[in-house]
This record gives sequence, structure tokens and C-alpha cells, in this order.
Amino acid sequence: MLVGVTETGSDAGSGTAPANGAPTGKGRPTPKRRDAQKRRRGPVPANRKEATAQRRAQARESRMLQRQALLSGDERHLPARDAGPAKRLARDVVDSRFTLGQIFFGMILVVLVASLAIPKDYSTVLAAVNLLSFLAVILVFVDSLRVGRKAKAMVTAAYDAKSAYGITAYAGIRAMQPRRFRRPPPKLKRGDDIRKT
Repeated sequence: MLVGVTETGSDAGSGTAPANGAPTGKGRPTPKRRDAQKRRRGPVPANRKEATAQRRAQARESRMLQRQALLSGDERHLPARDAGPAKRLARDVVDSRFTLGQIFFGMILVVLVASLAIPKDYSTVLAAVNLLSFLAVILVFVDSLRVGRKAKAMVTAAYDAKSAYGITAYAGIRAMQPRRFRRPPPKLKRGDDIRKT
């Protein structure tokens, strides 16, 4: 009798499943991360043709989301060229100030109209107009380079030198564009304070 009591106590303390076979806990193993990701991605293609069609559909959807993000400024779906806090800060540096690139196309239009309206007999005036247009191009380039370097300095100070790679060209090209044509659209108005995001 004493031996039987001891064995029963040992079985109770071992934590084995009940005699009726009912599972303990949730009753199934925890799925691996890659298996859960596969289920979220959708059905597995049966052949290469279906896989190609699925990749094309996913790429088309991704491009559509990126185009919408460029128009709306939604940073969740921006293309890699515009994504990230460093690029956001560079855009804010450009958008918070006046740049000559905003009126560049207007200046070119004025020069073009003037060159067509002035008679060819006034060669001196035409030469002066051409010189002014050349100077305007140089001024826009220098101003955009200045803004690009300013953006790079601020990104380097806020983050690091690796994050600032390519910021000068990125911000400079944006500075050359008219404000209403910039994509993503500006988040700041002229004169607003620039804040690290």
C-alpha cells in the first residue's frame, strides 16, 4: 500500500498530461516566423508563371503606393530615394527658405520673350539679355549648392556622416525646383523652424 501511494504522488508531481488525453496549453506548437510571413503574403504560386505574375502584381502595387506617397507626402510608402529621417530633414531645410530655383523658370521665360521681341538690329541689347540669362543660371546653381551644403551640415549634426551621404545633391536638386512642383510636397512654410524628426 505504501508503494502504491508513493507512485501516485510521483505521477502527480511530474506534470504529465491527464489520463483522458486532453491537451494542455494551446494544444499546438508556436509557428515559426518565416511560416507566419508566408501565410501573410498569400498563397504560394504553383509554378514559375504564377510566381512571375505575383511578383509583377506586387511591384505594380508598390509603384502605385509610391506615386501616391509622392503626391500626398505619406512617408510610409515613399521610394528609397526620399525615405528616411535624413531626407526629411534635408527637404525641410530647402522648403523653409527662399531659393532662386523657385523663380528660375520665370526668369528663363522673361529672357525668351525678350529675345524674341527685341529686333535683331539691337545686337547689344540681345547680347546683354543673353549675358543676364547666363548669369541667372550660374546664380541658381550657386544658390542650390549653398542650400545643399547647408542641408548636409544639418543632417550630419543631427544624425551622422553616413546618413548625410548624397544629401548635397538631393537638397540642391530640390532647391532648383519651383515650390509647387516639389515631390514630396513641402511640409514647412518659408520661415518655419526646422525640427529634427
